[in-house]
Amino acid sequence: MSGHVTDRLPLAEAGALDPAEAARVDAHRRECEDCAAEAGAWRRIVDELGRMPSPRPSRALVARTVEAVEGLLAERREHAWNRAALAFLVAFAWTIAVVSWLLVDLLTGALALRIDRSFGTPAAWYAAYLVTGWLSAGVAAVLLGRRKQEEGRVA
Repeated sequence: MSGHVTDRLPLAEAGALDPAEAARVDAHRRECEDCAAEAGAWRRIVDELGRMPSPRPSRALVARTVEAVEGLLAERREHAWNRAALAFLVAFAWTIAVVSWLLVDLLTGALALRIDRSFGTPAAWYAAYLVTGWLSAGVAAVLLGRRKQEEGRVA
């Protein structure tokens, strides 16, 4: 039975094969009487299945499905908006932090000293302060987001 296409015959009769595979099955079916007979049986099954009535969903089911899909799409839009707003706020806050650091250095005269020499201890402490603050704010945001998701699942 090697070379036979019996595993592909149901798909071929249902029209579910790509054109190249369907052509290969058709070529084999023309040469092999066994496969041609089995293809005829599958053709009758496909024809009978095509004559069966298709069940119609109830209006209530359609309404619930539409409502669920609309809710899911609204939730996705809200999540996308929240991510965009959070990204903007993070970028804005970092910009404000860097600009305020430069302004403070400029007003105190330390900027001229920093340009003439490498960054010293105050810059390292300021950077550590910023990183610690942003990390703790990020952890708080993640925890609050998870809490909101859990509350949404319960409701």
